[in-house]
Amino acid sequence: MSIFDYGCYIEEHFNSNNSVADTEVGSYNWDIDILSSGADTLSYETDEGESFLRFTGGGSGAGDGTSLALEPDSVSVNQYGGYIRTRVRIPDIASNTLANNLFRIGFTDVVSSGEPVVGLWIDCAAGVMSFDSASANGDVSTAFSAPSLTSNTTLVIGTIYNIELVWSGNNSNADPGPDTLVCYINGELAGKQDGTVLLDSAETMEPTIVHWTDASATLELDVFGFEAATYLLK
Repeated sequence: MSIFDYGCYIEEHFNSNNSVADTEVGSYNWDIDILSSGADTLSYETDEGESFLRFTGGGSGAGDGTSLALEPDSVSVNQYGGYIRTRVRIPDIASNTLANNLFRIGFTDVVSSGEPVVGLWIDCAAGVMSFDSASANGDVSTAFSAPSLTSNTTLVIGTIYNIELVWSGNNSNADPGPDTLVCYINGELAGKQDGTVLLDSAETMEPTIVHWTDASATLELDVFGFEAATYLLK
């Protein structure tokens, strides 16, 4: 695959000489924004041959956290397909919990914990997973249903998950975007929005990774990578 195949391609492993103490992080220089009154502590980590970025909540209060984002309005999607992939873990370490631990990863139009108006993303609310396609034309949210999750919906603390969103089809909008969004977790089908995606190809977003808490707690999230691509007409 080459630039003749991709309209956009991003691959981030969070192993960089760009210090987490700067205003940017990672090889793509993700902008760091503080949510509410307390930022996460970010740290580059490695374990069993993998590099990752750890988010550790500041513990100041509910709503505190950190957002990472690339350039605003820098990505869009079309009817030719594409994907977003991420590899994440809520680590099984002292004082960390699923409760009050929230994150959102994907393409969105906000760099906060607020609900995006435009985008394609995965949501975690205290371990309970869902995925969304949102547009000025309407928002569709789908809960995960996968055998490897607790009650088919909830992450297991300490487990690494490979999560993928794949879009395809033509929704026949004036500026046509995809009509279908499929989600996979560790190779299992987690859900499908079949013919219901309303996103226009003229609507713009940016890659975002957001972590925050619903309590005064130092809760952690590990992000091993972020990959995304949009395809061109062949």
